Amino acid sequence: MAGVRDRLTARQRDCATASVYDAPEMNPALMRGNPGTREQGNKGTDLLGAGHGHSREALRALLQTRGTGGDPAALARVWRQRHMEYLLIANSLDREPARNRTALEASARHTLAALRPPLSRDELSHLIDAWETLPPWPDTVRVLTQVRRLPVILGTLSNGDADMLEALLGRLPVAFDRIISTEGGKFKPHPSVYAKALHALGVDRDDLLHIAGSATDAAGATAFGIRTVWVNRSGSAVLDPRFAPAHDVKDLNGVLEILD
Repeated sequence: MAGVRDRLTARQRDCATASVYDAPEMNPALMRGNPGTREQGNKGTDLLGAGHGHSREALRALLQTRGTGGDPAALARVWRQRHMEYLLIANSLDREPARNRTALEASARHTLAALRPPLSRDELSHLIDAWETLPPWPDTVRVLTQVRRLPVILGTLSNGDADMLEALLGRLPVAFDRIISTEGGKFKPHPSVYAKALHALGVDRDDLLHIAGSATDAAGATAFGIRTVWVNRSGSAVLDPRFAPAHDVKDLNGVLEILD
């Protein structure tokens, strides 16, 4: 992280985009400078815990209620993978507006297609509800509290539907000023998602520092020309060096160092 703070512009220090989910393509949050100030910027961070663990517990409860055998952890991994595939396919086919609840439901039905009798509407709703109660990472509240002391507007940019984001962010003790959902458009990492964020914040891409919680979000924002911090909790390698983020940190504390 040496020298990172010296390379940040004043506008980037005053503005931010942050992600609330760890689950791929479910990463919300945005920050920007106070209205009326000359300097504005953006950063992004991943704030909520892994959707994988929470969906695993929901699947465990489903299997126990049905008295059915199965590995909840394995099913959660498959559900997560199918969800990612749905998002990518939906972006490529360009047949319908983005709606994450539809993606979650379709991927859950595919994952549990072998269940007999088939997954009921109530069971499906209970599984999807788990995505609206994701717990925060241990470092989330402390970091957000410190960020809120800065002259920024804090918001979200996420693949989550607007109502899902409202439910999630409403559970955090730190208020958000902007909630920007991909609902009705394209999913991340489509370029239009990042263009929507710039438009909503009223800033240029050079004024934005985006903190991403997933590899695809980090690559998408970087490819769009936005300076990006990847909160790389798993220590994964960058898939395509052409779209390597400007900064790679292991947790949200690294983001604070960049903003300092």
